Amino acid sequence: LELTSVHTETISYGSFVRVTRKTVNSMGLSRLQIESSLPSASGSANVSLPSKHLASILRNRNRMKQSPSTSSEPSSRHSENEFRRISGWISEALNPLSGQRGAIVQSIPFPVPALYRVTLTDGAVIRSGVELSSPQIGHAPIGSILTIVGRAYSEHPADRCLERLKLAGMGGWISVRLNRAPPRDYLVVEMIGIDGTFDPNEAGLYHIEKQREVIHECHTAPSDATTQNMENLRQSLHRLSTISSINDDDEDQCGNLANSGDFSNNTCSSLTSAAVPTLYRSGVASGSVGSQSIKGCGSKSQKDEHCLICLTESRTATIVHGETGHIACCLTCARILKARGDKCPVCRLPIDSIIQQFWA
Repeated sequence: LELTSVHTETISYGSFVRVTRKTVNSMGLSRLQIESSLPSASGSANVSLPSKHLASILRNRNRMKQSPSTSSEPSSRHSENEFRRISGWISEALNPLSGQRGAIVQSIPFPVPALYRVTLTDGAVIRSGVELSSPQIGHAPIGSILTIVGRAYSEHPADRCLERLKLAGMGGWISVRLNRAPPRDYLVVEMIGIDGTFDPNEAGLYHIEKQREVIHECHTAPSDATTQNMENLRQSLHRLSTISSINDDDEDQCGNLANSGDFSNNTCSSLTSAAVPTLYRSGVASGSVGSQSIKGCGSKSQKDEHCLICLTESRTATIVHGETGHIACCLTCARILKARGDKCPVCRLPIDSIIQQFWA
C-alpha cells in the first residue's frame, strides 16, 4: 500500500488490469489493488502485451466453439504457459510532490453492457454521481434488473473506497455493497449475465434507446400500485436510517421519488418473463446526470480558480481547522498536506481534517 514497500513488477503501457480495491495511504495518495497478467519468462518472444493476450484468448475461444474436442486443452495449456498472474498495489495518479501530475491508469467502460439484479431487501439507492454525497435520483427495489455500462470507485470513505456501477442511459450510479464495515457490508447487487439485446454494430443506437428509457421513467405518472410501493420504500429507508447515518442506502429523503418506469426491457433473452419490480427515478434528464452547477462561495466565485498547490486541478476539497475551513486545494493535494503535517496554505493554522466538497 505504501510507496516504501518493495517494488515487484512494472506493468507496461497499454496493459489491462483489474482493480479489486481502492484506498488512500498514509501519504494521502489514492492506491489501487490490482490483478493482471504478464508474459512469463518461458513464453513466446513475440508476446509482450496483455492486449495480445486478450486477442489470443478470443482466438482460442473461437477455436473451441468450432472444434471443442480437439482444440480446448492445447489452447488453454498454451495460454497458461505464456502468461503468469500478478497482484499488488499501484498508484491511481502521479504523486504531485514529484512535480508531475496525471493519471497512471484510467477506467474503461464495459465492452458489453452487463445485467445486475438487486439482491438487498431494501433495494438500491441511485445517485447522480460516483460519490455517495451526490443527489439521490431514484431507487431500485429488490429483484430489479439493471443494465450496467461502467465501474468506478468513490473517494470516500478514504480507507475503503466503495465500488460503484454506472447505469446505462446516463441513469446514475449504484453501490455494489453497503457502506458498512465488514461483515455487514452486504451485497446490493449481483451480476447475472450480459445484455443479449446489445449489438456491437449498433452501439450508438443502443445507448440512445437507454437514454430514452431513463427519460420515460422520469416522466411516467405513478399508478396506485406504484404509490403503495413508494410508501413501502419510505418505510424501508426509514428503517435503514435508524441503523447507520453513513450507509449509502440510509437516505430517507424519498419525498421527491414520484416517477416510475418498467425496467423489464433491460432483461436478457435468457431471463424468464417474471414480473420485474418498478424502478423509481426523480430529477433525471438527458445530459444532466452527473453534472452539477458551480456557484460562488461568499463574495468570490470559485468556478475558474485552480488549486493553490498544483495550479492545475479545480478546488474540490475544504481544509478544516477548528470551526472554519478554506477551499484552496484539490482533494489530492489537500490529502497530501494533511498527511505531511503541513499547515493550511492560506491561514497557516494546523489542519484538523480534509473533506471533499460539492457545489450544489
